[in-house]
Amino acid sequence: MHALTESVWEVITWKSKTPYDAASDQYTRIFMPKLFIISSLVMGFSYFNDKLNCMVSARLHELKEFVQETCWIQGFYIYQEMHTRLNESSYYGIPEYNGYDGVTKAGQLCSMLDRAGGKNIACNEMTKRYFLHYQWLPFFVCSMAILYFFPYLIFRAGNSDIISLVDLVLTGNMKDVDKLVNNYFNYKINSKLKMRIIIWFNLVLKFLYIGINFAGFFLTDFTMDSLFIDYGAAWWEWNKVPNSIAHDIVKTGIPKPGDRFLPSVGICEVHEALNDKRGVYIDKHKVICEVSQNIRYQYIFIILWFFFATGVLISTLGLFHLIYSTLKAMFVVYNPTCYEEELRERISEQLTLREIEYLEKIRLMDMTMYGEVIRELYRYKPGLQTIKRFNESATSDSVSLMPSAPNTARTSRTTLYDSREEFLSD
Repeated sequence: MHALTESVWEVITWKSKTPYDAASDQYTRIFMPKLFIISSLVMGFSYFNDKLNCMVSARLHELKEFVQETCWIQGFYIYQEMHTRLNESSYYGIPEYNGYDGVTKAGQLCSMLDRAGGKNIACNEMTKRYFLHYQWLPFFVCSMAILYFFPYLIFRAGNSDIISLVDLVLTGNMKDVDKLVNNYFNYKINSKLKMRIIIWFNLVLKFLYIGINFAGFFLTDFTMDSLFIDYGAAWWEWNKVPNSIAHDIVKTGIPKPGDRFLPSVGICEVHEALNDKRGVYIDKHKVICEVSQNIRYQYIFIILWFFFATGVLISTLGLFHLIYSTLKAMFVVYNPTCYEEELRERISEQLTLREIEYLEKIRLMDMTMYGEVIRELYRYKPGLQTIKRFNESATSDSVSLMPSAPNTARTSRTTLYDSREEFLSD
């Protein structure tokens, strides 16, 4: 039992030891899979421990266990037409009189069989809505963890540079600064074309994260008979109704969102056949059963609904944040209104957008190493230190392209050509 508790605790503990991706992506690939696994474990408890209870007649009392097992296998149903007939229902979707299974053209409930056992032509059969979700829902919810983790696998495949950089910063020391600069900021090893492709790749990946969050929403809705999309909103509105009215379906005039989503009471039909010396006896019994698992599933899915919606919001904000960061970097590097005409090409040659991401990642992880990297880059690219803003007046302001590093020493000014030759030769 202790080992099981430790295993579950390891699953639910939020620890990101490798911060390769953004926090918005970690919500999708870390938090949501853990939520799915925990939910499936709770559902699994109901799956193996909760039993059905069916109301059977005295004649079937000795066969009650058989009836309940049979109903669990073949499933239950309610009548869709009873959704708007709450005052004529004993339970949601079930008529007060168990024999009613149809409705006349005038809108009156009726039985498909008349008293003589023949077909009642004036009665139209009501539509049965079967639900057997309790049989496989724990497995479905657990499998959703794979779907939400999938974009991260693609991220790792396309961002091997940032992954190795993070590992180097985490496990390295100040002696590795020179190796870091000579490998990650060297265009012979890490080409500009490759870095541009990765920038576009990550932008597409953000759309994939949004698509996965929407896919989880709509896939669950499709699985739950198109009743999941508006489940959270309906529950929120129903929760505003006073308690004395909310649980009385006659007073509210609308069913509880949970009952409409996954009814906890349903109808089951059991066939009885007997063959003895006196002849063959065949009969069909209609029993009402309660499915207690569905009560727990209702609350689990309302929690999942809100986290699904949060995931869509967070992944969308992650896309906007990436676009904002990229445009901000491009504005600093390429905007022709802020710099002299002859300096545009010079600025773009100093740092690429991917290199700016490298520096930002290093800054967030280790400020001291970030400062050392900046000083090392200044040795090879002195044009990084300051860029003069175009100004026709006698004085020009200095604009730093990157956040200032601690104890940054100014280096001697050399030409850009000489600095790049020195950088590549090293």
